[in-house]
Amino acid sequence: MTGLIQANIEEIVNRLSDIKWQSVLFEAITNSLQAKAKNIDIKFITNIKSQLDNLNIQSKVEQVIVEDDGEGFTAQNIISFQKYLTPHKKNLGCKGVGRFFYLKKFENVHITSLDHEINFFLNKDINLVSSETKFDKTTVYLNKPKLDIILEKNSLERMIREHFIADFKLRQNEVIISVFEDSQLLFKIMKSENPIFEDKEFTIRGHGFTLAYLFENNLVTKNNGYYCAGGRVVIKNSELDQKKKWRGVKGVNLSFLLISSYFDERVNDARDDFSIYPQQANRSILNELAWEDIHLELTKQVKQIALERGINLEDIAQQNLELAIKESPYLAYYLRSNEDILDAKSLIDNARKQQELDKEKLRNNLMLDENSFQHILNIVTQSELAEYIFDRQKIIDKLKVLVDQNELENKLHDLFMKRKTKNENKDYRSNNLWLFDDRFMSYDKVFSDKQIREIFPNLNDNLERPDILSIISNTYDKDEMTDIVIIELKKASDVITPARAEEQLIDYAGYINDAYQDRKIRIWTYAFLKFDNKTERSLQNKGYNRVFTKSKFPIYYQSFKDVNAVINFIDYYALAEDAHNRNHLFMKILRGETLSNEES
Repeated sequence: MTGLIQANIEEIVNRLSDIKWQSVLFEAITNSLQAKAKNIDIKFITNIKSQLDNLNIQSKVEQVIVEDDGEGFTAQNIISFQKYLTPHKKNLGCKGVGRFFYLKKFENVHITSLDHEINFFLNKDINLVSSETKFDKTTVYLNKPKLDIILEKNSLERMIREHFIADFKLRQNEVIISVFEDSQLLFKIMKSENPIFEDKEFTIRGHGFTLAYLFENNLVTKNNGYYCAGGRVVIKNSELDQKKKWRGVKGVNLSFLLISSYFDERVNDARDDFSIYPQQANRSILNELAWEDIHLELTKQVKQIALERGINLEDIAQQNLELAIKESPYLAYYLRSNEDILDAKSLIDNARKQQELDKEKLRNNLMLDENSFQHILNIVTQSELAEYIFDRQKIIDKLKVLVDQNELENKLHDLFMKRKTKNENKDYRSNNLWLFDDRFMSYDKVFSDKQIREIFPNLNDNLERPDILSIISNTYDKDEMTDIVIIELKKASDVITPARAEEQLIDYAGYINDAYQDRKIRIWTYAFLKFDNKTERSLQNKGYNRVFTKSKFPIYYQSFKDVNAVINFIDYYALAEDAHNRNHLFMKILRGETLSNEES
């Protein structure tokens, strides 16, 4: 019986989109399942393509044979096979084109079933002949692959299990799929091994959906989703285009099948995708859905499923957000705009990435109008300033720890400014001298111990060097210098008295004045040490003035006219507390909080 096909086979095959060879195998298995088969045997006839060693052998497929014990090619099935776009089995999700995909990947197909044999070629009519032999099984021979097929056993088993997970869930009777390489059994897949899914029904604008799911409460980011039509998996969520993909619900380990007649109506001929837009272009079409609509509702359903199991994902998200803001408050804007339920570290990482993207937009003015540019600029500058103030607080806290531990002078020195360095105001973050005065950030040149000899060699030759020296000037020319700041740092110990520090600072000022015989220069000196009651009595007995602070000890200062200097003694704790209060004030301003009369 020939010439019954109602369209040109070669034209049909060429018009079909290309597919993977595994899709041909899936089509053959699906046909067996729809024929109510209970046992399906898949045999790969192979030869050795290459053998690198005993463990690395590649098997090249020469023929694929699919055999089942289903109802076989009945009269109705034979008529259907010979027609293009047949409506037969449409209720099972069939499109009437599946068998033509055989010829996309194989040269020809031979089928035996009941008392018939069928030969199926690309450039010939379907050849159907009666057979004297009675075949108790239906066997499909896929002959001569058009491209090399390498048998990868492990991945093949996983793909078959995944692809037919929906069919196994919907099917009542047991099914066993056995896979062989030549005569050797590789693996078996049984419906009874299929996981037991729970079902949740919902609708989206009148379209019914069934969410069949496996839920585990291990709070990891892992979602495996499969979209189904006609009782089979069409495509995995991970295989969808980026714009169509569901992003999942972080904090949930969920495997799911999403089933709907809406999918049945929109699956493509290759049964590997759907004709559904990423977003709805025309909202006036009320019954039309986009992936965006589907996934928005899917997210709601998953959150509800978690809540039913005592997992409030909204609470988890809020807790993670609060923790992230506590750790990185300067990223608050970017953290709050992140809708995912993530751990604090991931939230912070994502926020940093978004901040860097915004910086890049500003640098290159990427597609920004004036309003957008100003909006992003405000966000970025505020977050960077907040980050700087946040980092300052870490330095303040570190200062308190060093004082508590009675650390040596060198560790305190390095906290303020690295020894043996100088800074010419190129980077305001290169030192931490703002700890004692934010105005110091406007000074022009800063020297640390050994570098001081470059500007005051006589001081360096005759005295121990001061720890840090700063010059308010735009030049190294000492005749144009206007103000000098000298800082002496003492060990954070309770046994140090201010007498030696005072003597040192007066000597420093005297040598600097000797270098300025024709004019006076303002000299500001600071000595930092750890106060106790004895320290305070000693300074009071010498007539030092006091400036009260919010800490236990005030700042003590006195003017020494003979050397044109003011000496300040500051307790490390008072220094830290004062810096903390200034920092806290900046944070309140950034947050837009109202300042008290005292603060303002």
